[in-house]
Amino acid sequence: MNSFLLPIADIDSADRAAWSDLARGAVEPNPFFEPELVLPAAERLGGDRLGLLVAGRRGGDWLACLPVYMRTRWKGLPLHALATWRHSYCFLGTPLVAPATADEALGALLDEGLGNGSRWGLMVLEWVRADGPVAEAVDRVLAGRPRPPVRLAGFHRAALRRRPSGDYLDETLRPHHRRELRRLARRLGEELGSEVEVADRSGEHAAVEEFMALESAGEKGRRGTAFASRPGHADLFRRICADFREQGRLQLLALTAGGRSVAFKCNLRAGDEVFCFKIAYDETLARFSPGVQLEQRMVDFFHDRMTETTMDSCADPSNEMINRLWPDRRPLATHMVSASGPAGWASTRGVRAALLVHNRTRRAS
Repeated sequence: MNSFLLPIADIDSADRAAWSDLARGAVEPNPFFEPELVLPAAERLGGDRLGLLVAGRRGGDWLACLPVYMRTRWKGLPLHALATWRHSYCFLGTPLVAPATADEALGALLDEGLGNGSRWGLMVLEWVRADGPVAEAVDRVLAGRPRPPVRLAGFHRAALRRRPSGDYLDETLRPHHRRELRRLARRLGEELGSEVEVADRSGEHAAVEEFMALESAGEKGRRGTAFASRPGHADLFRRICADFREQGRLQLLALTAGGRSVAFKCNLRAGDEVFCFKIAYDETLARFSPGVQLEQRMVDFFHDRMTETTMDSCADPSNEMINRLWPDRRPLATHMVSASGPAGWASTRGVRAALLVHNRTRRAS
């Protein structure tokens, strides 16, 4: 099987078409590795060290791809590595893989990154789903490597998996929590003059601007992490939303009352899954917990008004609010794979020792 490392800057229209075809038919969806998100992010966040590892034929069908960053250090360690490119707006590292040849295609990606003549001693596959067909293929391929890979401690984050009845919250919310949320919703409606509801504003260009205004008016704006606070990031968000909207895959939901949107949730749809991208809420109404109100209603919206089988919160695993509301979990793992040739000085034992020293230093500082 052919494989190649394609600089992001060299991707042409034929490459993009092959990439999009792969994304549509991938055995597991990952919108964060689709051209609609990777290419605009690369323009504003990337650099000359970005590339796309591809299994398949240039000018033909692609069978797997993985955006990578060419590093001379990883996690503060002096390791020459090809690592999954996970930027500020990328929340999943599962490669896009065609279903029929998953093992062969993933093997070709590793061979391209770590084969003879490669100057990279290490490949780091970050935040790969630890369940499902890609995880099974990854485990099989890594088991056949000359050097055993290192699997770093993974984590689980909140998710929703479709079930026959809409009883998701029965496992997570106690009766007094439900009563309190209903009380806050009534008070919020009284404050704004009408009942609180969820509105789908996915088709409205103005809703994107409202989202960013709400975000920048709060804590993210004060910390300088809102889209509007960073040069070029507002345009990045606009372009991602526009491209996914054009394909009918943007979901922009608003908690509204009295003609006012008090919380937003921006999601990206891919395959039969939905991925939470960004949230914002009106902090002047924080006493009514509008963000929590929207997240609670998101569960019912998912069950009653959507067809996807899974929703990934993409939230930090320590996010207590979303963990309390969403009953299911998605496991993620990071794999470190050493080369077998001269560049493979980063052996399993050496990597483990370096990480041990690195972690001890961080705890002591």
